[in-house]
Amino acid sequence: MRGCADRLRSGSSASVSIAQSNMNRGEAIKKAKAETKTYVVYMRLVLDEMTARSLDDLEIEFVVFAPQTAKVVTSGRSYLNVNRKGPVIVGPTSRGPTGALYREELIRRAGEDAAERILKAMNLDIPVIR
Repeated sequence: MRGCADRLRSGSSASVSIAQSNMNRGEAIKKAKAETKTYVVYMRLVLDEMTARSLDDLEIEFVVFAPQTAKVVTSGRSYLNVNRKGPVIVGPTSRGPTGALYREELIRRAGEDAAERILKAMNLDIPVIR
């Protein structure tokens, strides 16, 4: 969520806040209907147990709901693709395996990818000069 929110903030003039508690799809729809100007982005981690070989096969499913109507503006999935651009650097730690840190960084980057897709779908992918 943080990767997506950070990218939405830096890629547009949008004000972004993250829900402080877990929310299901029905609650996200109710929240969108209660909003007057704010879009609601619902995200969840998905692991298809039939095809997944490991936790590296996690996916982020996202849906953007329009304010007042809660109509789906865009939706999709973002993947923990180890072949994405740029290095993932995780330093060694003495408190545990670096695998969890590596996976956490991949999840953050998948969130950023979801934000890129959202910005593009809503025609907000114009660079913002700050």
